Amino acid sequence: MKRALLYLWRHPRRTGFTIFNLVVVALLLVWGVSTNSMASEGLGGLPYLVLGYAGMGLALVVLVAGWIAWAVMVTSRHMPHAPPATPNPTPPAVEG
Repeated sequence: MKRALLYLWRHPRRTGFTIFNLVVVALLLVWGVSTNSMASEGLGGLPYLVLGYAGMGLALVVLVAGWIAWAVMVTSRHMPHAPPATPNPTPPAVEG
């Protein structure tokens, strides 16, 4: 258990991303359960139903955006970088 906690402490971005995903999934589950119970309230529950679905949609957009940002970060770090250009020490000769 101590090794797992040390691993999480040494990799705060991975830990934060894991926690972020767990929070969004938990919110989706809570919204899904509460929206399911509001569906039986009839017309009076319609605003809450719409609000619940809008919240779930926003949470999904945030989750997808987080995964896209993570993918961009990982691929940009693993791309081979070109060596820096070396300056030409002697200027070209001017003919004339």
